[in-house]
Amino acid sequence: MTLQAVLWDFGDTLADERWMLAPLAGSPRWPEVYRQVLDGGDLADRWNVGSASAADVAEEFGRTLGVPAQHILAHMRTCCRNVSLYPDVMALTARLRFPQAIVTINPDIFSETVVPAYDLSTRFAAVVTSWEERTLSKADLCDIAMSRLPGALDRDACLLIDNRMENVAEWRARGGAAWHFLDCRGLAAHLSATLTREQWADRRAI
Repeated sequence: MTLQAVLWDFGDTLADERWMLAPLAGSPRWPEVYRQVLDGGDLADRWNVGSASAADVAEEFGRTLGVPAQHILAHMRTCCRNVSLYPDVMALTARLRFPQAIVTINPDIFSETVVPAYDLSTRFAAVVTSWEERTLSKADLCDIAMSRLPGALDRDACLLIDNRMENVAEWRARGGAAWHFLDCRGLAAHLSATLTREQWADRRAI
């Protein structure tokens, strides 16, 4: 079947997902504390499904570091304006001539800051986030994205591109097409072998 749409994961697929680990002035323990706080309980999951806000998370970081929460929140927003998008992958998205969506496990600050900072809602036909949809299931997010893209789409013609194998497996189990993203070269070769000439803006080698 000819592909009808591509559903892109964001962190470590379209961009380096370590953007929140940038140094916090006066707090060299920031990267360690960021991971510690979010890995130490259910806060990360609550943030990612919208039951905790960026302000709530900043309060917790502030208590751990002894830094005012408003300073932490300001730093988090600055981090979200300094995301390193993968240029080769973003160039690839610009070459595809059919609907594309972002499907991402991300919290409120992603939609509030990252999306407008990088004009993602213009670059992609839909941006579907876990915090807005209240689910950590990537397959659920893919189904929601399909419903928001134009046309009557088939799961097996909607390609999820994701760096996490568990997400790839979940979408395949639901009948979707998926590619385990490791690098742009491998992805580009796969798409070149899969897509029709009409689905590319051009046929230049990547």
